[in-house]
Amino acid sequence: MPRSARSQLHHPATRTAAEDLLAKKNHTFYSTTALVLAISVFVGFSRTYYLRTFFGSPQLPSLTQIHGAVFTLWTLFFVFQTLLVRSGRINVHRRLGLAGAVFAVGVVSLGGVMTFHSVHAAQASGGRVIGLRLINGVVDLLLFCGFFGFALLWRRKREIHKRLMMLAMISLIIPAFARFPVPSNMTGWVICAFSLIGVLHDLVFLRHAYLVSIIGALLINLASPLRFILADAAMVGRDLRNG
Repeated sequence: MPRSARSQLHHPATRTAAEDLLAKKNHTFYSTTALVLAISVFVGFSRTYYLRTFFGSPQLPSLTQIHGAVFTLWTLFFVFQTLLVRSGRINVHRRLGLAGAVFAVGVVSLGGVMTFHSVHAAQASGGRVIGLRLINGVVDLLLFCGFFGFALLWRRKREIHKRLMMLAMISLIIPAFARFPVPSNMTGWVICAFSLIGVLHDLVFLRHAYLVSIIGALLINLASPLRFILADAAMVGRDLRNG
């Protein structure tokens, strides 16, 4: 996309009718993607959380229920923020964004507690995937913190900010993707597809790929095999110590 057209996405006063239409489609893409991500959360956790009574899943501990409720509220908050931008209520979006920063700290803190609680529960039951559970949780939270932190830092650069926020949300809901009703060997492809949504949108509609989207997609996809490498290394180390 030519530099002048890209810059006009930031300056509505200089846009033509065609460019206004492009900007509207751009906002629609992000709000629609946010809804798709929210649906993905529901699908991924339907058996174990949202529809657990219909599937006969066991009762959840209080901490897990609190984590699920906070996680759901964050997902709805993310969708609401994108809808505010789509409707042109940027000032409200920005004011709520400050509250969202505090909310994100709570989400990360609770996510960390939940990760270690899950590891402890697996250890108590003699599980063999303790290292992978821990690494999965830590990697997801690190990705989210990185994307969200830079999105907050560059919140005045709209095009970069919204791409980072989408990457942050994708990285946070990787556990939902891992619970999709698809073969386990397809999970990596599902994560890859979602991570590339922003890149593909930019190439098709803007004729320009944002570097931040490319780097973000690479980080998300490189993290997938890295999880198993670290988990295997941790298991080998443990076996050597116990050997």
